[in-house]
Amino acid sequence: MEEKDQNYEFMTETIKKHPVNKRKLFRKIFSTIILGILFGACAAATFVMFMPRLQAYLYPVDETKPVSLPVDESIQEEEPVEPFVMPENDSSNDAADPDKAQSPEETAKPDEDAQDTSKPADAEKPEEEKEVVVNNIVETIEKDLELDDYRSLLRKISAIADATSKSLVTVAGVSSNTDWFNNSYENNNSTTGIIIADNGKELLIVSPSDILHKARNVRVTFCDGVTYPARVKDADINTDLCIVSIDLEHIEEKTMEQIEMAQFGGIATSAVGVPVVAVGSPYGAAGSVGMGQITSNSVIVDKSDSNVRIISTDIYASVDGSGVLVNYNGRIVGIICHEDMSGNMPNLLRAYAVSDISDSIEKISNGQSLATLGIIGTDVTPEANADRNVPFGAYVKEVIADSPAMNVGIRNGDVIVKFGTTQIESFSDYKKAILEYQPQDVVMVTLERPGRDEYTEMTYEVTLEELK
Repeated sequence: MEEKDQNYEFMTETIKKHPVNKRKLFRKIFSTIILGILFGACAAATFVMFMPRLQAYLYPVDETKPVSLPVDESIQEEEPVEPFVMPENDSSNDAADPDKAQSPEETAKPDEDAQDTSKPADAEKPEEEKEVVVNNIVETIEKDLELDDYRSLLRKISAIADATSKSLVTVAGVSSNTDWFNNSYENNNSTTGIIIADNGKELLIVSPSDILHKARNVRVTFCDGVTYPARVKDADINTDLCIVSIDLEHIEEKTMEQIEMAQFGGIATSAVGVPVVAVGSPYGAAGSVGMGQITSNSVIVDKSDSNVRIISTDIYASVDGSGVLVNYNGRIVGIICHEDMSGNMPNLLRAYAVSDISDSIEKISNGQSLATLGIIGTDVTPEANADRNVPFGAYVKEVIADSPAMNVGIRNGDVIVKFGTTQIESFSDYKKAILEYQPQDVVMVTLERPGRDEYTEMTYEVTLEELK
């Protein structure tokens, strides 16, 4: 009985496999392939369309053009004025009567008129040997200057200022403060900037940086009166000048059509008496113009790893004035500064010579920081070389405290004769050489150190720092 219960089955189930529908299976496979192809095509199209933009956003490519600031040195000196020499003549009456005055040829050959004029003197000469003699009779007429002449001169000077103003802007620094009653207000200080370059992405402007250090916002107003927001990029603490930039995409086309890039020119150290025009804000007001002449151009101010000539003028201007000095050829030769060497004539306008600072401005315009070794130097004069056997090079007048030069042991009185792979014959060579390096670059500095009887060559490995 128990065995029957164990073998008893209440229900029996048989599972049969469903027959395969080949047509339906083929249809599913085909549709899957088609959908896969469509998905891949959409993915490829999306990749082609958006990947360049995403890559440009994540890894932007610097498309800026290098900035170059050429200084035209060909017009640094004006043509010398030849001294007037009173002509010598035996007869004062002949000198007074131009009809009786003889030409130099007639004076040299007084008997030529006595010759037979029936036959030309050069008739016997071949055609190619005939000489053409031209007698230039110059008559000097003295004329008193009239008021119209003075007005004409002023109009020409005004035209120089108008042409230069297209290269100038007003840079304003806006900062916030609070008064005694804890009310906030804005300070808006302005100075003159110079349009120097268009690097394809930004418009670059050189401006004094003293009013922009603590500015919350920077605004630039062009010659057409339109104002645009700007930003400060980098600065040169030696001259207290900085680079202000504006994105080109923010500047209207009509503004770009009216502005011009500044044109720079050099000026000789012996250019005392050369007339110049002060343009910008020499009297503290935008658009003011001053006229005068150069009174000194030989004073050199020592800076860290550099020096710069100061152009002094007889233009009596504001102590807060800014702008540029322009020669009568329309070239900017100086940027107005506030270096006061004497202390007793603060209102006489002075400027940095553009030719001495153009290289450093060009470097910071290209987004590169200035490197420093930390010395103040000068040239070795031929007299010092001949009398005291001082080798030619960059003479170290002073080592700046806590500088790379002091850290490696460079001393006052050393003469740098090699900087990296560049031979140094003067301090100008040193200034150009250090501009080729970046902060944190390691450079080998070779110098001559004075001893009891002779100079000893020494070499130091120095890590340059950023000029701050």
